Amino acid sequence: MRWTRWTRWTRSRFAAALTLAILACGKSAARKAAEVRECSAITMDAKGAAQCLVLQHKWKQPAALAAATRYQQEQDSTAQLHADSAWRADAARHTREIGDCAKDPSSDMARCLVGYGWAEARAAATADSLWHHEAPAHRQQVATCKRQRQMQAGVCLQLKYKWSPERALVVDDSIRRAQMRR
Repeated sequence: MRWTRWTRWTRSRFAAALTLAILACGKSAARKAAEVRECSAITMDAKGAAQCLVLQHKWKQPAALAAATRYQQEQDSTAQLHADSAWRADAARHTREIGDCAKDPSSDMARCLVGYGWAEARAAATADSLWHHEAPAHRQQVATCKRQRQMQAGVCLQLKYKWSPERALVVDDSIRRAQMRR
């Protein structure tokens, strides 16, 4: 009888020790997050961070790639949030820059805004938005230049109304194609 008590006690102790050993092998969420941060800090992209997790911390490839991608997306989202916030904080300065570029003799709004430090995509979108806002005036300018026969419409638009060469060329090509269809 003593033997069975001791055996039961030993078995329960052994089961508890085995459970603790198994639990100790698994990583905590905090440790996994720390490993992802560590690998992301030394690589340029999510694939590199995943490779680091696999090689240095013995992660499985699918889990490593998923964790590294999720972390990269969180970092990109946070960075974009900060950039947008800083952009809105400088709204008055940006309005002044748009006004200055509208008066620029080169009439290339996007290039002028890039000169102020704007990102090319944002500068192009702003220039296009302002251009579309003035569409009725542009239609009138095109009609006026089409009526005159001394020079091509594109040249007239550039010289008389200070259109950018790219926009004037597009209009000129469109007019020529329409004339060829007749």
